[in-house]
Amino acid sequence: MTDFHRFVRDLIGVRRRFPALRSDGSAVPLVDEDNRVVVLHRWMPREGRDVIVVISLNERTIRDAAYSVGMPCPGTWYEVFNSDYYDHFPNPDVAGNAGSVRADGPGMHGFAQSASLTVPANAVLMLSQDPAR
Repeated sequence: MTDFHRFVRDLIGVRRRFPALRSDGSAVPLVDEDNRVVVLHRWMPREGRDVIVVISLNERTIRDAAYSVGMPCPGTWYEVFNSDYYDHFPNPDVAGNAGSVRADGPGMHGFAQSASLTVPANAVLMLSQDPAR
């Protein structure tokens, strides 16, 4: 139960630190049934402060930045939450993006740019241009 408690505590902390996760601004720019991935875009109306939430229901990890997702703004996006880290906490073989990705790829999913990601199996990733505080 200690690991589950840590997971829930950290998830609540991310929600508190990023107001876009509590705001009305939301869209679903991608539902990928083949890879079993859903992407949510959350933002603060009239402020931005966007957060991209990538939800994987896939039984396998999509590794080596092999999955591209449209991003609302160019530049560095920080991985502010990765649920794979909590699998056998701390997961010694966590699948993720080494803390950040660059949104400098071609436009997709209704956005002018994209980023290539590693998407862990059965996981939730949250990306923001504001680093975790």
